[in-house]
Amino acid sequence: MESEILNDLGLTDNEIKVYLAVLKLGRCSGTEIRKNTQISNSQVYSSLDSLIYKGLIIYEKTSVGKKYFTSDPIIITDLMAKRNKTLQDYVTYLQKLRNNSNYLADISVYEGLNGFKSAMINLANECPKNETISIIGFSNQNYKNEKLSVILTDVNKISIQKKHKFKMILDNKENTFFAERKEEKISKIKFMGRNFKSPAAIDIFQDKVYILIWDENPYAIRIKNRNVAEGFKIYFDFLWNMANF
Repeated sequence: MESEILNDLGLTDNEIKVYLAVLKLGRCSGTEIRKNTQISNSQVYSSLDSLIYKGLIIYEKTSVGKKYFTSDPIIITDLMAKRNKTLQDYVTYLQKLRNNSNYLADISVYEGLNGFKSAMINLANECPKNETISIIGFSNQNYKNEKLSVILTDVNKISIQKKHKFKMILDNKENTFFAERKEEKISKIKFMGRNFKSPAAIDIFQDKVYILIWDENPYAIRIKNRNVAEGFKIYFDFLWNMANF
């Protein structure tokens, strides 16, 4: 069942073996994947690279090399939508298979457009109801891709349902974020001025920090560490006190 549906999704036989292995193993190394799948080392890493690009696999860098784990299988629904198919039942099945015990790594890296979207969905889902998210936003020159706008629109729907609040620092009122957030009426926004440049967006809540880098190949870095989050929050408050409405 798994192989047929994932093959219909466009995954190769090796990608399917690697994906299902990581799904069931949880946080694991390339060597563990190779032993579990019985395919060559080069094919394992080639498949991992492809799955990372598609947003299905995430990795973290450790002192002994990369550790791999799957993003929430809900991302599959977006990939299947492009092929005009419905996959919700299978996503639910994959979520039951998923080994959750080792998924909360201290640092996670999401790569590519689909990986970036997966990170944003994860951010909105793991942030508790009624929580305030402190955001140092993209400078306007970095907010120019329609694909990013679509992602944020979808993610904001989750935040609205969960009644999230936002404190956001932007460069100036010409920033595209300002018009959208102003309409939503759930954000407090202050401005640093036209000379303020932020190549990345930083979202902070509780013990988590998401660093969002929008480029031709976007990245998102999730950090789960209370001390790091508190440090970024101090930095945010410092800028917030300098900024103007």
